[in-house]
Amino acid sequence: MGFHRKDLLNYINMTDSIYKRIWELSPYVHRQEEYLELTRLTKQLIKIYQDQGRLTGDPFNPTRARIISVPFEKIKTTLKDSTCLVTGGLGCVGSILVQELLKYDVNEIIILDNSPLPYTNSERVTRYDCDIRNLSLVSKIFSLYRPDFVFHAAAQRDPGIAESKIRETVATNVLGTMNIAEACESVGSVKQMVSSSTGKASRYFTEEVYAGTKKMGEFIIDEFSKNSRVKYSMIRFTHILDNSLMNTELKFASEKDDHLKIHSPGKYVTAQNAHEAVSLMLNALINSRLKQCRILLVRHLEWPVESLAVALYHIVKSGRDIPVVFAGNPAGYCEKFFRGQMDWSEPDDLNLLINVYEKRYRTLNDAGDIIISRPVSANRKILQKVLQDLEQVMGDAETKEILITGLKELVRESLKSVNTSDTIDILRWGLNPQIMEMQKTIIQDFNAIVPLLAESLEGSIYTTEVEKLIYQNA
Repeated sequence: MGFHRKDLLNYINMTDSIYKRIWELSPYVHRQEEYLELTRLTKQLIKIYQDQGRLTGDPFNPTRARIISVPFEKIKTTLKDSTCLVTGGLGCVGSILVQELLKYDVNEIIILDNSPLPYTNSERVTRYDCDIRNLSLVSKIFSLYRPDFVFHAAAQRDPGIAESKIRETVATNVLGTMNIAEACESVGSVKQMVSSSTGKASRYFTEEVYAGTKKMGEFIIDEFSKNSRVKYSMIRFTHILDNSLMNTELKFASEKDDHLKIHSPGKYVTAQNAHEAVSLMLNALINSRLKQCRILLVRHLEWPVESLAVALYHIVKSGRDIPVVFAGNPAGYCEKFFRGQMDWSEPDDLNLLINVYEKRYRTLNDAGDIIISRPVSANRKILQKVLQDLEQVMGDAETKEILITGLKELVRESLKSVNTSDTIDILRWGLNPQIMEMQKTIIQDFNAIVPLLAESLEGSIYTTEVEKLIYQNA
């Protein structure tokens, strides 16, 4: 059944009112009166979502079913009789990758992983208890096995943990990535390195630790690619459903706890499945180029899924009368979405994992289901200085200061080499007053990136327009 405009406005007003009341009551969920009221409000939300046809099935079902092409014979020709090394090979994506690699007649697979999980499934697989932060051990293993292909999937992936274990996260995601790339360069046998990254690295600038470390990792891989005989490429993953912290917690809570906790309403998740992620890594083998770092990502990601819809679905499926509560956004999840992140000149082909500057280099694979692009490069001298400082610093607070300050300098310098026409489009899309009002955002929400973008246009033909955009939103 369709909805008239009046019906839609009534639903919007009703849900806004419910959201407001849930926010007010959430801190008191353990009091009986408030708990009962939260349960009643949750039932109202479920009814509204059901009327809109939003709870007919698991919101993530389309993501689970999605596949992308894998040219098996081409990849088999590339990998046959080779030695492959996989960092993080016991993790969600890494373990599936190892099983897939065995299908391509590889000679041997070396796993580097510091997980306590065992691996005994194949005589062709050798597992080493190795932390990628240990350059000495990494180099010894590379020298011993002389791998042909390296797949780097090891990382600290939890944005919340990243904000509390800053030094550890930087050491793993930044310095560990540099260790693997340096080992690829020094051993002399490596033909290609495929490194995992995240869609969060497409942000022009970020002050969150996890996203910042992954963006720094992309700068490192891009820099190594420029003068190397090794082909380098990166895969941008988004929310991997198979090891989703959010989805697992919500499913468990709906079955065991007396309420479900989410960050807030209006939070959306772009997701993919682990087999898609592995397929991207395999496709990188035949879509890489010497001296040009490439980024691969899923083209058709579908619309993001609302975390509240996932929570309500799990409540309905559990058959229990329990409420949903809003806890607020924790550290690592606080940055609001900047609309200028995406190129709105082609609204039918939007993708959250590639930014406007990167889209300029966008091509597709032969099947048309993978986007291939490349990053905006960093200044080599600045990057080297930031990495040296990160190697020497010890404390969490000092590490974050160097990471974010260094990242800002790298972004500021990189903006000197991009097209100013792209930059003004980014500001037009990101600071559109009407859309900002609809999204309930203000210019202060984007104080991390807007000043850098505006600064890069000082003295250009767009100076007056930039000032007007900022003034309209002040």
